[in-house]
Amino acid sequence: MFQGPARLAAVLAGVGLALSACASVPRAQRVPRPNPASAEYLRSWGLNAVNANPAYLAGATGRGVTIALVDCGLEQAVPELRRNVSSRSVDVLAGQRKTGLQERHAAYVAGPLGSALDGQGLVGVAYNATLLSVRADFDGGLNGECAFKPSDLARAIDYALAENAKVVVLPLQAKRPLGPTFEAALARAVSADVAVVIAAGNDAAADPSYPARYAADPRYAGSIVVVGASGSDGALAGWSNKAGRASPYFVSAPGEGVITDCGEKWCRRVSGTSVAAPYVGGALALILEARPDLGGKGAIARLLNGARDEGDPGVDATSGRGRLDIGAAFSAIAPLRRG
Repeated sequence: MFQGPARLAAVLAGVGLALSACASVPRAQRVPRPNPASAEYLRSWGLNAVNANPAYLAGATGRGVTIALVDCGLEQAVPELRRNVSSRSVDVLAGQRKTGLQERHAAYVAGPLGSALDGQGLVGVAYNATLLSVRADFDGGLNGECAFKPSDLARAIDYALAENAKVVVLPLQAKRPLGPTFEAALARAVSADVAVVIAAGNDAAADPSYPARYAADPRYAGSIVVVGASGSDGALAGWSNKAGRASPYFVSAPGEGVITDCGEKWCRRVSGTSVAAPYVGGALALILEARPDLGGKGAIARLLNGARDEGDPGVDATSGRGRLDIGAAFSAIAPLRRG
């Protein structure tokens, strides 16, 4: 059975802010790949929506790429997800906690990102990638939701860089800029050529929320992808924030009615730009496995150039570059061969 729907958001607070949490490819014949006719694949309907199968046929699985998920932690993740979670995962507030917020936001986000290919539950976009869970929410949350302080998010980004993550996913939203400490950490990610993926936010606004809006800042241009949420029909969800000033760096991905967090007897069906972001994070991991020489900025360029145009022709303020299309991004990539 499915439980839901629920709008996904998790929250950043502090300093007057409220932030919501929203190698070469091995030969294809040697790589276990999803069966598009299997229940596991069909349950993961977003894979078909983003045209992921051409990447799998090319042998891409995410293997060898570390994706950092900065969120509320994966302590409650289901077994098929925990198989891909790095032993180097961390809680940046370890030792400071008094209560445990029973928040599954990170598990919801991680499901479509990195669930193992095991014939059960779901299969993630990058089902062989390493998931580095970086928990950064503060004790008790805010108004019942997972919440973060900008300084802790900065520490989380720095930890991801120290652990050689190639992709950092931030399923968060805030109303205002996060301040110089966070901005300096984001600049360090840009200098390290790490691809940063940020949820656009869930307020039906003309512009993405922060920190996604930093994509339009020249300091970070080309290193951040902003992700809006689309439904099963491919249209941008009415409640999703639009591309606005970040339109050159905005794509949409499945984020309405996404099936995730599958246990032995049930899954949840959730909605939010938070669960759209992992499709883009996983797509970048597939590209970087095939072409590690591209680096984060190069991988983002391939992904944006492969997006399916939506709305007005060309880049527009509603749909940005359009819908995520992993197959189109891969069509322009000549995978490196193993020596």
